[in-house]
Amino acid sequence: MPPFSLAEMTRRVEKVRRLMGERRLDCVIATSYVNSYYLSGAPIHPFGRPMATVVPYEGEAAMIVSIIEVEHVRAQSWIQDIETYYDYNIGPDYHDPQPPPVSFIQLVQKVLRERELIRRRIGIEDAALPLSSYLQLRSALPEAELVGVSDMLDQVRMVLSSEELELVRQADAIADLGLERLIAGVRPGISAYDLSSDVRAAMVEAILEQHPDKPFHLHVGCGLGSLEKSAGHSEWTTWNRDDRVRRGQLLETVISVWLWGYWGNVERAVFVGEPTEEVRRAFEIMIEANEEAIAAVRPGVPLAEIDRITKGVFARYGFTTRSGSGCGRGIVSYEANARELKMDVRLYSDVVLEPGMAFSLEPDLYVPGIGTFRHCNTIIVTEDGCEVDSRLPRGMICV
Repeated sequence: MPPFSLAEMTRRVEKVRRLMGERRLDCVIATSYVNSYYLSGAPIHPFGRPMATVVPYEGEAAMIVSIIEVEHVRAQSWIQDIETYYDYNIGPDYHDPQPPPVSFIQLVQKVLRERELIRRRIGIEDAALPLSSYLQLRSALPEAELVGVSDMLDQVRMVLSSEELELVRQADAIADLGLERLIAGVRPGISAYDLSSDVRAAMVEAILEQHPDKPFHLHVGCGLGSLEKSAGHSEWTTWNRDDRVRRGQLLETVISVWLWGYWGNVERAVFVGEPTEEVRRAFEIMIEANEEAIAAVRPGVPLAEIDRITKGVFARYGFTTRSGSGCGRGIVSYEANARELKMDVRLYSDVVLEPGMAFSLEPDLYVPGIGTFRHCNTIIVTEDGCEVDSRLPRGMICV
């Protein structure tokens, strides 16, 4: 069963084609994981094998993929014209071998030539296409006008459909279950291994029971680990056998779930033991920043205003913060460096909220010597306000 209905895929392509008409584009070539998936319905992490979804303003769409991807693409995508290449040539020919990027470019030429688009105005992903790939494309299409359309494709994805929101909600529900299990299991002396294994096992069981038809990926961050082993935003496991919960410790817990590549996430700051007055004060400030921002979310409000509100609360108490106050929900992948950047909650954002937009709210209050106080929830903009997509308590959590 495909991840999305034909009606959903038709809606997406029609929306892109309307914008193509406004920009006088004859074709769009989506070469990133996120946009190729969005337009085709088939998720592909290239991993050294380039791929593309080609959507003409009029006529039949096409996909260009490695032969090893073709079976799942046929099962998932609405697109019928699927062009394939092998790792060493376009076809299974060992003579005059060539690398995948060369075969890929030749198939792009073929698809455009068959549609009489070789000399037309072609939209490309200027924000995601490496310079070397652009130069290859430019050389292969000398008579075409290549036009950057990354901003247009980002705009298309900002408002999530009912099918997309359902995936986010389902992923959030599993994340809720995981974090609830984690909080219940926290106690002085328990190891990161035992805590994380228990939480992950419970989440996997829930997914297999509730969503047996969906591919999934999980991340369980129990708040324990080694700074020396950390690698920025990644999903590496950084704890070892010596990492155990201690009394007086602030745990920055993070649970993430992906269903069909759509991201659900919930995070809570958890203090172990009796909190000091300084800990209580920091908790209260972080919670106040969250609640004021949640109360302000509604259609017509600039996304930047939500970030401004959280930073304003921190400033009232003499604090600054290291980051923005949240990030976009939707197709998100660490593997593909894919973020819904237009929906990031940042002071510089020019997005005005609409129903169906979704983002995390997670104002980050770092207190030296104690740790990071951060709760995180998915916020879905509704017709008259917002939905906080988590059933977990949003107040102070001490165990």
